[in-house]
Amino acid sequence: MDGTKLLAHHERRHPPAVLWQFESDGWLVVGTEHLPGHHPDLSPGSSDLDLLLATLTALQESPAPDQTWFTPAARLGFTHPAMEGETLIHCDLNPTNLIVTPVGLRIVDWAWTTKAAAWVELALLVPWLIGSGHSAKQAEEWLAQVPAWTATDHQVLDDFATSNAMKWAAKSRQSTERWVYDLAMWTGEWADHRTDGHQSAREP
Repeated sequence: MDGTKLLAHHERRHPPAVLWQFESDGWLVVGTEHLPGHHPDLSPGSSDLDLLLATLTALQESPAPDQTWFTPAARLGFTHPAMEGETLIHCDLNPTNLIVTPVGLRIVDWAWTTKAAAWVELALLVPWLIGSGHSAKQAEEWLAQVPAWTATDHQVLDDFATSNAMKWAAKSRQSTERWVYDLAMWTGEWADHRTDGHQSAREP
């Protein structure tokens, strides 16, 4: 599946344009335009967050074209009925997949393009915001600017945060890669925040 190749015309303002492609010995080779720029700073107070918000808003309004895409279960390894939807999501908006160019924020590496509910993109962004210096509470407060976040049931977000943290904790026990440990830590921080928040709400 080549997400960049299959994106509808109105989505091509985000990924680099495909200039040429060919298949050889089972491999798909794709040449794209060069995107001059730098990776954004997603730390609290950064002006690059405004660019990210504008991009998220546009993506949230992008229905998935009638093609074959990953499902939430196939992409993430866990699922919930509320994760199903009709929105095209990138599914890996970590800072290295984002480039600040003279014409705005562009997105690369669409290999995991998924058809899902719009809020799933936002939930997957939480760990990367935490990794960029936000607390879990700050990350959620920032995401509250996007309607799909505030419209999502709290229990659904709790379940997602817990499932994602469990997945990355398991991966971290079988890996020596630093980024895997980082994601395990950041997803765990978010899951703990949501658990602690509910416990505090129940206290007299």
